[in-house]
Amino acid sequence: MEKTDSYLVGILPEYNFRFLLADCSNSVREVIQRHEMEHSSATLVGKTMIAAFFLAGLVKEETVISIQLEGEGDIERVMAYSDRMGRMRGMAKHNTIQADPSDSTLGIGAGIFRVTRWGGVQKLHQSITKLEDTAFETNLLNYINESDQLISFVSIYTDINTRPVRACGMIFQALPFTSSRQIDDLMDKISNIDIDQSKIFSGSIDNTLKLMENMLETKADVLETGIPEFYCGCTLEKIKSVIVSLGQEEAYSILEERGSIEMICEFCREKYTLDAEEVRLLFI
Repeated sequence: MEKTDSYLVGILPEYNFRFLLADCSNSVREVIQRHEMEHSSATLVGKTMIAAFFLAGLVKEETVISIQLEGEGDIERVMAYSDRMGRMRGMAKHNTIQADPSDSTLGIGAGIFRVTRWGGVQKLHQSITKLEDTAFETNLLNYINESDQLISFVSIYTDINTRPVRACGMIFQALPFTSSRQIDDLMDKISNIDIDQSKIFSGSIDNTLKLMENMLETKADVLETGIPEFYCGCTLEKIKSVIVSLGQEEAYSILEERGSIEMICEFCREKYTLDAEEVRLLFI
């Protein structure tokens, strides 16, 4: 029986850190299949989706986070969205890039790391940091350090070659009034997590929690659990709004050329087709 995606949010009282553990394997696999992704493109999109969930999942407000990577590498652009409940989606400009094994950026290259926070449809805040020629997790931590100024640790494990796909991760962030001793003690022990990723993230989220507790020699308090899922949110009404935004002249021009207007959602690949009469009704 296929495992369900899941997440845990909690605190480590001994260290005064909060954490989020997530297994988003099915959600990432859904995106990979819909976009027919392969190789480094699939791996990077999976990591970006999990990172968007990390940033959204550790806030109390109903916030949606988008992460956009714009780089000089062959993939060129990656985008991912998630809300605090782990409803996520992602895409890449080029879906089948296989980066050189020596390319730590997985094919995106150096460029811009952009994070936008949304409250409903309203853009609340946007911040941009430099996308360095290094691993995705390092760029994510650079963003958190520069923009949020929070002491953090991140580990993201993706293996698109296994069946089923594995896409899991954990993030730790220091709470207010965490002492230097607590930070040093935690970081000393937590460094082994990246070394044993395939073991730590091989089982259920509860098993990952137990392994984490054993490694850190402490007990965690779990405050929230949930189920991440692929979620696009596109609707016919939204597609109609896009067509209206084109303007009547442009819309009618497309109708004259093709007889209908067809639009494909860039995230879920759902196809929407409006015939001439349906388009004309939009401009009455």
